Amino acid sequence: MKKIILTSAMLCVALLTCASAQNDKWFDKNGKILPQYLDEETGLLADEYLPDAHEFTSMEEALAVPERVIKLNLSGKGLTEFPPEVFMFPNLQVLDLQQNKIAEMPSRISELSSLQYLTLNNNELSAISPEIGALKNLLMLDLEQNKLKTLPDEIAGLENLLDLVLGENDLERLPKQIAGMSRLSNLAVSKNKLKALPSDIGHLPELQSIDISDNEIAELPASVGNLQTLMIFDAHNNRISALPDEICKLSQLPYLNLSNNGLKVLPKGFGKMSFLQMLDLSNNSIQVLPSSIGEMKMMQEFDVSQNKLSTLPKTIVNWTFVANISIAGNNISKLPEFGMLQNLRELNIDANNISTLPNSISQLTSLEKFSAGSNRIEVLPADFGKLENLMSLNLENNSIGDIPKSMQRLQQLQELNISKNALTDFPPYFSGVSSLTLLDLSGNNFTEDKRNSLRSTYPNAKL
Repeated sequence: MKKIILTSAMLCVALLTCASAQNDKWFDKNGKILPQYLDEETGLLADEYLPDAHEFTSMEEALAVPERVIKLNLSGKGLTEFPPEVFMFPNLQVLDLQQNKIAEMPSRISELSSLQYLTLNNNELSAISPEIGALKNLLMLDLEQNKLKTLPDEIAGLENLLDLVLGENDLERLPKQIAGMSRLSNLAVSKNKLKALPSDIGHLPELQSIDISDNEIAELPASVGNLQTLMIFDAHNNRISALPDEICKLSQLPYLNLSNNGLKVLPKGFGKMSFLQMLDLSNNSIQVLPSSIGEMKMMQEFDVSQNKLSTLPKTIVNWTFVANISIAGNNISKLPEFGMLQNLRELNIDANNISTLPNSISQLTSLEKFSAGSNRIEVLPADFGKLENLMSLNLENNSIGDIPKSMQRLQQLQELNISKNALTDFPPYFSGVSSLTLLDLSGNNFTEDKRNSLRSTYPNAKL
């Protein structure tokens, strides 16, 4: 039997033939995309077929059949310039040049009239060619992690753009013309040096997600209230000290992150954002929450930790779907009657001024994680053991002197930290809780004999 040996040249031809065959079904003999596969509006390969188009990953492979190149991926190739060969591919719709060292975008970029997806993140770009505005078919432009300080006004010419990703650059402003990109759905400009948003940012009727986090923005323009299709609004880690009343018009917004800003007050009508499901207001200077916040009846995750609150509005008991509440690091002395929150799974009230837990807290039968460290609690509710789904309980740094007998029902408990309290005894029944992996009893008032007894009962406990 003869042994068949393929030379590298023969193998290359074989691979190119295979790649060509994969894409042949889209084209006629002249290299034109067959009509049945075209998008009637753009004249390009339709979206439903694009995922199945062959992705060329080497220039040699692509140059062998230039008219059949629809997708070209040259990411991580160590390129120092925009490859001029790409202008030889008349049907190019997807170009991925990420993770290279490209420092300049050529003016010839306008020749890529079929381009729909352009990925240039992780390069060395310091400027964008104004000619990019000629790419009328472009749907996605990713320029994240470059060295951009400005954007050309002509970028507004990308009239069909859906996704604009500009995070981790050095942008100090966005051109006001960006408000004219009427189809824009996603705007991501986190980790730049923006000090403001264009006043007409609200003129983006189809915007669904905006990420302006990690900038130097001091205020939001009133026009944000017009972004009625918005689903995600992330503005954390800026310098925002007040919100415009118009933000309350975002009645369909599910996700809002305003953490790490300088907020002191919230608009009275804040509760009109009734569809909010995730609200993060942590690390601000808020002193009072408006009672209207109870109108947010779809709330699922609420974080107002590290503020200056002394009370919580009673209306939050209307949040029947809420699963996670954190009010840690405030000056709250009294909790609302949380018992109605039957879907609550995590509750963090650490570092407040709470001396008494309401009896209704024992009605939170879905609670899995409860943290109440660094308060002034002396007594736990007698029915505390009704929290039978509790897996993590932190009571450290309080003044608790006794453990209610009902806690023997906490058979799902995995972590119990009751260090730095006033305990003189601790019940033996937790030794039978096989799920318990962490028990911290340190910093209590045990006698030496009691410590020895507890070491025998709980050999893995921290004493």
